[in-house]
Amino acid sequence: MRVRIVLGSLAAAGLILSVPPGLEAQAVPSPFRFIETRQEAGLFLGASSLSKGRFGFGPSDALNMGGRWGIRLSGPLGFEAVAGLISGSRDVVNPARPEGDRKVGEADSQIGTIDGRLRLQLTGDRTWHRLAPFFVAGGGIAFDLSSAAADDQLLEEQDRFDFGNSFFGTLGTGTNLFLSDRLVLRADGNFSLWKLDTPPGFSDPERGFEAVEESEWVSGLHVSLTLAIHF
Repeated sequence: MRVRIVLGSLAAAGLILSVPPGLEAQAVPSPFRFIETRQEAGLFLGASSLSKGRFGFGPSDALNMGGRWGIRLSGPLGFEAVAGLISGSRDVVNPARPEGDRKVGEADSQIGTIDGRLRLQLTGDRTWHRLAPFFVAGGGIAFDLSSAAADDQLLEEQDRFDFGNSFFGTLGTGTNLFLSDRLVLRADGNFSLWKLDTPPGFSDPERGFEAVEESEWVSGLHVSLTLAIHF
């Protein structure tokens, strides 16, 4: 009887030892990883497609660049501050000339922006396969940084466009790609709104323009890439 017990025990032990190591305990890797950091700072570069407005004197397509800082507040909610420069050109338009021949030159356009945005991260405080997609919405101010343009001197003073200052609203989406725990590549696509003030000369009844508004809201589309450090 004892021999049978010993032989049975040895057989059972042999079966256990014969099981391949990989079958003993397999850990299934999760596509989700916790984000251990709360803050981020980075620099961005991109392109902007801008509406020139009814009469075409607003800033046109341009480069956009700047910096951003962000902080994760709680779960999926975060806040970020963005300072940017939209650098391009604009047409110098003379309302006294006939339609189709109103452009008399070009001027540099340098528009600075400062805004704050709320960010909703769809994966919360985690990444999915190192990705963290999000939505953003916010507002701030856009202001003119351009110097006086020579071609503007071709116009009467009342016909000269001045960007001045404007509310700057933003709505967008994008994703973070975590290259490592701290180094992140971020892609953004944003829709924006700002206001263009119409020069008084365009309201002159002798010019023949109908229903001229003192200002108009125009939109822009912006895409950018940010290289950021999380800490």
